[in-house]
Amino acid sequence: VPMLALKPQKFALSFTCGSLTFMASFGILKGPYEHLVGMFAAERMLFTTIYLGSMFCTLYLTCTKGGLKGYALVLIASGIQLVALLWYLVSFLPGGTMGLSVVFRAICTMLQPVFSACFRLQGMCMTACYGYFTRSSS
Repeated sequence: VPMLALKPQKFALSFTCGSLTFMASFGILKGPYEHLVGMFAAERMLFTTIYLGSMFCTLYLTCTKGGLKGYALVLIASGIQLVALLWYLVSFLPGGTMGLSVVFRAICTMLQPVFSACFRLQGMCMTACYGYFTRSSS
């Protein structure tokens, strides 16, 4: 995850390769033909278009765009790809919605102390800055 902030192109390339591997693993489990038929079924065509399009977009932007504009575009394309991957997980796996909600609750429970510590630290910094500025202006 630190690579996301420093070099999103490297992260996006690794994430897309991992995403392709994830899709291939489902192809192995279900059988390649059945998996492709399931992906290109009429009710899943929107997902397939968004998912494959976001992967192509991520790879294209990673290889062609640079600078600050490329940084933002790669982050957006990777975000769309992540949302599509979660959508895939929820829609293709039996019990996907239930499993995702359990994982989400566990992550929130683990991160709650971190967020509360960050908010306390932010409050202390804001109080110190306010005290400094009000003291120096008088």
